[in-house]
Amino acid sequence: MSEKYDWLVQIPVNASDMKAWANARDAHLLHLKPYVADGTIVFAGPTLAAHPKEPEDKMEITSSVMMFRARTEEEVRAIVSKNAFVEAGVWDMDRAVVAPFKCGDSALKFYLSSECV
Repeated sequence: MSEKYDWLVQIPVNASDMKAWANARDAHLLHLKPYVADGTIVFAGPTLAAHPKEPEDKMEITSSVMMFRARTEEEVRAIVSKNAFVEAGVWDMDRAVVAPFKCGDSALKFYLSSECV
């Protein structure tokens, strides 16, 4: 099977230790960089308990969300398992979700194309 599929990943953050999050953040981003560069990771970012009311307010991070383009769920989980947030205990891997996903951008392009009209 050579076709790549979209996968939506959501991993809850252990909010009790945001110091570990801050300490592992640079290594976490460094791990993601080559996957972003080659298109395996399409987007990534944190979910928040709420948007900060003021620019100086801290963000309360509740989870990490990423969209992968990969052949299998196992391939996605293998990449995620090597991230610094796993070793640092930032991510609650017992509650991680890797779900088959269809990126709306691709679907929107299809529905707007002449083939579908």
